[in-house]
Amino acid sequence: MGAVSEPVADESSGIGRRRALARREGSARWLERRTQVLAAAAQVFRTKGYQVASISDIAAVLGSDRANVYYYFASKQEIFHALVRQAVEANVADVEAAAAARGSPTERLVGVISSLAASYERHYPYLHLYVQEDMRRLADDGTDAERHLRDCSDRYETALLKIAREGVESGEFRSEIDPQMLKFAVLGAVNWMHRWFVPGGRLAGAEVGRAFGDTLLRGFAAPGR
Repeated sequence: MGAVSEPVADESSGIGRRRALARREGSARWLERRTQVLAAAAQVFRTKGYQVASISDIAAVLGSDRANVYYYFASKQEIFHALVRQAVEANVADVEAAAAARGSPTERLVGVISSLAASYERHYPYLHLYVQEDMRRLADDGTDAERHLRDCSDRYETALLKIAREGVESGEFRSEIDPQMLKFAVLGAVNWMHRWFVPGGRLAGAEVGRAFGDTLLRGFAAPGR
């Protein structure tokens, strides 16, 4: 099914000017209601998917109308970006710090895997939405928000690849390991969490990450086999 075309309440419209003014003032009530809009949007995106979800769907969950949603956000794209931006930026900071650090590539890589998995729990369901929709595959709308998400993804992968290469070059990882393939293996394992992980289960996010790290770096074979 194709994407639902959504209008944009830009800053030149009456509601756009009201939104811009409210954003500048940043009253506690406006911020609280904006958070409620984000929560409703997360629920709708999770249920319907980004492409099919509409502003009307979000308004229905709020028990309100479209105009009320547009008072806080100009478009569906802006809502999604607000949901995932904080989580994505925090994850980029973590992996770039690990890539810049000294010490064992193995320990740093396990730390990154554990941190990313923990983030799925801490930022549930926002990161799930981000991976579920694979935002880089959506149509390039040319907005600053879209470019920012793409840049964050590129930065994350670059830093992760740096750690993988250092592991191979230092001899901690097998010389025949392709750093690119190791990067893809890590991202594929952790990002697949969006299909099954729900907070409150048997393992916390960080525990899932440590299990992934142990499996990826030590394999399945028992000692001596």
